[in-house]
Amino acid sequence: MAQEVVPAPLDDAARLQPGCVLRFRQGARVAVITEGKRRRILRAIAGYGIVAFALLQIVEPIMHGLHLPDRMLTFVVLALALAFPAVVAVSWSLDVLGRRLLPTAHSGAGAIAAPHRELLASPTRLALAAVAGAAIAVTVFWVAARGRMAALSIHPTLTQVTFAGGIEEYPAWSPDGRSILYVARVGQSRKVFRKDLESGKEEQLTQGPHDELQPAWFPDGRRVLFVRAQRPDQKLQPGDVFGEFDEGDVWQLDLRAGTEIAFVRNAFNPSYSPDGSRIAVDASWAGPRRIWVVDAGGHNPQQVTTDSSEQVAHVAPSWSPDGSKIVFQNIERTKFDVRVVNLETKQINSITNDYPADVRPAWSPLGKYVYFSSDRSGSTNLWRAAITADGALDGPLQQVTTGAGQDVEPAISRDGKLIAFTTLRQNADIWRLPVSPAKGLPTGDPEPLISTTREDSRGAWSPDGSSVAFNSDRGGDMNIWLYSLQDGSTRRLTSGRGGDFQPNWSPDGRAIAFFSSRSGSPSIWKLEVESGKLTRLTSNRAINANPFFSPDGGRIAFQSDQSGRTEVWTMNADGSGARQLTNVGVGGHFLRWTDAGDAIVFRCACGGKAATMIVPAAGGEPRQLVDQKGGSHISFSPDRSRIMDVVGHKVLWVSPIGGAAPEKVFEFADPSVRIDYPVWSPDGKWVLFDRLQPGEGDVWMMSNVE
Repeated sequence: MAQEVVPAPLDDAARLQPGCVLRFRQGARVAVITEGKRRRILRAIAGYGIVAFALLQIVEPIMHGLHLPDRMLTFVVLALALAFPAVVAVSWSLDVLGRRLLPTAHSGAGAIAAPHRELLASPTRLALAAVAGAAIAVTVFWVAARGRMAALSIHPTLTQVTFAGGIEEYPAWSPDGRSILYVARVGQSRKVFRKDLESGKEEQLTQGPHDELQPAWFPDGRRVLFVRAQRPDQKLQPGDVFGEFDEGDVWQLDLRAGTEIAFVRNAFNPSYSPDGSRIAVDASWAGPRRIWVVDAGGHNPQQVTTDSSEQVAHVAPSWSPDGSKIVFQNIERTKFDVRVVNLETKQINSITNDYPADVRPAWSPLGKYVYFSSDRSGSTNLWRAAITADGALDGPLQQVTTGAGQDVEPAISRDGKLIAFTTLRQNADIWRLPVSPAKGLPTGDPEPLISTTREDSRGAWSPDGSSVAFNSDRGGDMNIWLYSLQDGSTRRLTSGRGGDFQPNWSPDGRAIAFFSSRSGSPSIWKLEVESGKLTRLTSNRAINANPFFSPDGGRIAFQSDQSGRTEVWTMNADGSGARQLTNVGVGGHFLRWTDAGDAIVFRCACGGKAATMIVPAAGGEPRQLVDQKGGSHISFSPDRSRIMDVVGHKVLWVSPIGGAAPEKVFEFADPSVRIDYPVWSPDGKWVLFDRLQPGEGDVWMMSNVE
């Protein structure tokens, strides 16, 4: 039998000779690998890989939590790569050092030297080397992040600009920074005012009975754009808070001549380009609300933003200082974020894309920041995002104002030194109105039912009428709460960020369906009332909202834009078997099942000619059900003979199904009070609704920001 030949071990001096293993001859690579294994370098590399992977799993969520740009992760990966050869060198050196310290067997000191060998050649040593390399990467990341966070130190000076009672809002700077435009109420409508900041003189610029808002100053200081309501008896307001406006036109005022002309029809939030050659607006000229650009004369409109879903709206444009990009507010139902569009490439970057509501962005004339309002701190305050030259996020978001007020509508002076904004004080409560079960007409005065200093909204009666589920931000986040009519107690049913909205009860009262962006996009969720167990029923990236249980509790109807346009869908109560029922376009906030559960009533957008329609639950062509007043909420009386709804967020109307004329039910004497989400009680004796009462609002000015 052939005797196995075992190569003699190389002494340390031989190992350090460059020609020993690294000489380029046949078998050299094999020798390097063999030597590497024997020196446990491969184990060091493996240990470093494990540590590096674990570090990335920790760093990435921290990075996103701080809103650091994506390239920060690239810095971490680069640091880890640079640390890799250091780990290999340290591991090799420690191995060589350990072998030099280790005596030969005939020296008789082997027993004494063994601990040194274990210390320098054990897996612990390898792990220490790996951790040392990872520490280098952590240090680089920490220094980079600290540099990003250094800009967070803001020490502004605040000055109140307007002092009158009521609400002053929508500030806009003059080009020279000496005056501010704002909007204030005069009688039953709002008008545009100008205030000289040095003298304090205030002057009303517009006249007449029409409601007006959203002024914008032309760069030459001679003209002003503003939005005017199309009817004298109409108040301009968004369909939802911070949402899109309707039924208004952009007008132009010549400050020297005092003349006004209609400038652009059916458009809102005018914004001049820095050179005054173009004007950005939001409009629904070709379907969904998008950002458009017209020339200085209001002609040659060009759509500059698009989206794969018709349910998404784009509003409130603001130009970059170089005129190449526009920042705007992106609306996905109750999810509000900030986006930037490149006018040449039409590429859209997300500045924010998370749970908090981020609204009304404004680009600083210095180009360094985009300012916007956000409730991410618990109250609606001003925040800003550092922006790169290509319109991407360039660091963590920075809070600019604090406090409990609603700080909204930021406007930055042309030199970038001053910010004007509005501080609003308002809240939403849930009220109830006693009505006749037979006709729906009032039998008494309305009264508050759920009232706090926070937003309490979208109440839903329990099947037995003993409780009301509603969404509220009284705990900081918008969650589902339960109010007991028996003892007046309230308790929170859901918790966490993402915004939980519009609860709807199962017929047995054991479950509540609602929609929420807690998973990243608006999805349908189901809550077990007693246990608090939550189940996500829709898991796609579409906008899924407004769920309603069928009479037997086995199915849920909801609105979804999975097909690119919002339509009526149904699914089983466990989320399975989702199916699209309509292909006509759906609007409004509510869906309603028939008593038999064989059809669903919905509000059809119908190409601009909205109608209340009904579609078979098994599938088929929808048809018009009734010509009703309103249509966004569709609350049936218990006997299904009438529909209660609200018109213009002001007036409750009841519409008989049989074709009789609708009747006016109720409106508040104060024209500033808003009514939304009316719901008939199970016994027909009450109508629940949201009451939004604007309090006061003033324009403030902030200096020492940039």
